[in-house]
Amino acid sequence: MRFAPYTATATHTGTPETPTRLTVLVPPGTIDGQIRVSTFNDVVGEGAVLSDTRFEVVPPDCDLFPLEQPRSVTLRLRKHMVARGMVSLTTEGDHSTVCVASVPVKIQRRVSGHWKTVGSTTTNDTGAYNKRIKDKPGRYRATAPMIFLVEPVLQTCLRAISPVQTRT
Repeated sequence: MRFAPYTATATHTGTPETPTRLTVLVPPGTIDGQIRVSTFNDVVGEGAVLSDTRFEVVPPDCDLFPLEQPRSVTLRLRKHMVARGMVSLTTEGDHSTVCVASVPVKIQRRVSGHWKTVGSTTTNDTGAYNKRIKDKPGRYRATAPMIFLVEPVLQTCLRAISPVQTRT
């Protein structure tokens, strides 16, 4: 992975990669711009892709540290397999609504040892969600992803996973 101006490659943090996530340390000398991820060569379209959005580098003299907003998500399975719940903050803050409103929530069921998404929805402005899913027995959970925000303040809304619910 390379950050603009593409002169230095990022250092891997050791966090396991997934098909959609790669965790790296930003190299010194990085400037605002797109991110380039290369697989086997550095030619865009032949193993390299550029991000759609620009990466913003916080100035080194900036004393702003991102706020980490711990979140929780609940899941209740109701009759006719309606999944209901809330995304909420563990601690309240001035900018707490951005971590609970319009948050994507995945309803997942345990299938063959893996979590499979069986429904997706978005929270309303108070953090509540409601989603009808197929009525199948099994273990279910809800997840809310980690979100990085720059406005109104630099903050991270931490990932949340609900306690597992069992449908018999």
